[in-house]
Amino acid sequence: MRTIPLILIILLIGVQAIAFAQDADSLSVAAKNDSAIAALKFEAMKQALGGDYRPVAPITDNYQPPDIGKVAIRMAAGLGIILVLLYVLYILAKRLRKVESPSANNKQSVIQLLDSKFLGSSRTIFLIKAGTERVLVVGATQESMRTLSEIQGEEAKQILETYAARPVTAAQFSATVDHLLRRFKKEDG
Repeated sequence: MRTIPLILIILLIGVQAIAFAQDADSLSVAAKNDSAIAALKFEAMKQALGGDYRPVAPITDNYQPPDIGKVAIRMAAGLGIILVLLYVLYILAKRLRKVESPSANNKQSVIQLLDSKFLGSSRTIFLIKAGTERVLVVGATQESMRTLSEIQGEEAKQILETYAARPVTAAQFSATVDHLLRRFKKEDG
């Protein structure tokens, strides 16, 4: 499975080397054309001035196309360095995430999101475990968050047992929210 990315990287390097060689050939032709034009202009200037001036040989006359092997090695080395740096950044980000998370140090976090439900128009309700025997019902909008209810005692233990025993389905969470909404209606009326 790891050989496929390696083969793709090798093919990419080969394609890059071929493209670079074609560019080098077209550059050498352009450089020779530019050199010939410059030589003609110089001859015209020399005749106009009537002098016996001899310039230094143009640099383009000594042009040598780049060695494809050296270019390919430099590209491979550059790509390797970039990949190593990306891997190091990935490892550092992973470690920083673990340091910031309280659940990384001990398996049980003090605050834990049990479940959430999207209610529409950027409104969400969250069921949050706070401590060992408290459950908070929190409502959130784009602008703010509010504690809707705090559940303690037997009802909190029952909810925590439900979420600790097995993964809770959307239907079970909806039933819990419906139960809490009925409780709110009883408290209000």
